[in-house]
Amino acid sequence: REKVFPALSTMDLGYDGYAIEEVETDDVSLEELAVNFRNYLAQAEGLYYTLDTIRFFLAGLATSHFMILEGLSGTGKSSLPRYFARYVSANLLFVPVQATWRDKTSLIGYFNDFSKTYTETEFLLGLYHGNYNPDMIHIYVLDEMNISRIEYYFADFLSVLEYPVEEWKLKILQLPYNFIPPAKLMEGILQIPENSFFVGTANKDDSTFTITDKVYDRAITIDFEERNEPFKVNGEFKPIKLSYSKLSSLFKEAKENKDLHMTQGDFDKLFKVTNFISDQFDIVFGNRILHQIEELIPVYLATGGKKEEAIDFLLSRKIISKIEGRFEEYVKGALKELLDIIHETYGTNVLVRSEKTIQSIMKRL
Repeated sequence: REKVFPALSTMDLGYDGYAIEEVETDDVSLEELAVNFRNYLAQAEGLYYTLDTIRFFLAGLATSHFMILEGLSGTGKSSLPRYFARYVSANLLFVPVQATWRDKTSLIGYFNDFSKTYTETEFLLGLYHGNYNPDMIHIYVLDEMNISRIEYYFADFLSVLEYPVEEWKLKILQLPYNFIPPAKLMEGILQIPENSFFVGTANKDDSTFTITDKVYDRAITIDFEERNEPFKVNGEFKPIKLSYSKLSSLFKEAKENKDLHMTQGDFDKLFKVTNFISDQFDIVFGNRILHQIEELIPVYLATGGKKEEAIDFLLSRKIISKIEGRFEEYVKGALKELLDIIHETYGTNVLVRSEKTIQSIMKRL
């Protein structure tokens, strides 16, 4: 065991086989977390984000353990998860993706038949460490995620993260008979701990691969299109301690608050728009999107946001953006009609992101 998995075995010795069940945490609400984290970024790091970006980042963590921060270089994509980890005293692993990555071994390593040892990656060690610290938030940043095809090296994670938490298992190695594995690698299977969040940054330029709908559908994606204007902060904002159990309890409390849920009237308005998109563009509003709506919107509202902002975010990212790349003759007219339906249903300049996405697509037709 010590020869095949030297680093994992060393970690076992360090923890003596026992996980640290609880970590220290501060008492904070989701709204306080959003506002104070934004102010901390501005005051301590000179980084300026809109409040809705911070709110969507937090709500995204509550909705999916996989998030994509996409946009132009230099807009603060990689800084956001990096400094969030610092702010809440979370564990952070920053992994630059390589263009040569072709399968999961680039992330979690492989068994070397020549040396008879397992090539342990930082990513594997990070996941293993998360099992010893179940109450600590662990954030894994995959920087420039689309410099290689995401489906090649992240396919197992895309599938596994769709399952219930207890089934977040990765087959690392087929163990030989009578081999005693590291403590958290029973039967050669690694449990992806529930306290793990995977955040990929993605650039939009000619050097990267297009991200497919399969990936977008499973992730919460936040666009970073431009630098934000500096603002003045009053008061002093320092890092806090936030445990995974506290964060998940805040998410659970928001999701169970019926006052923060979508009403039938909200769904009727949304379906009026999505049914038109389905009829005209054959883009289906599926159960996955419905689940993401039910998970994201209550948490976004609990951070202090508005329901229309959350609906707009999901509608533009999950549905309308899929019209991109359609060049049939009918598309432009159908987009104009879609814009009219949105204005008729929600009003003008209410679903700002959706309107902007539609107008952007129309300009290219």
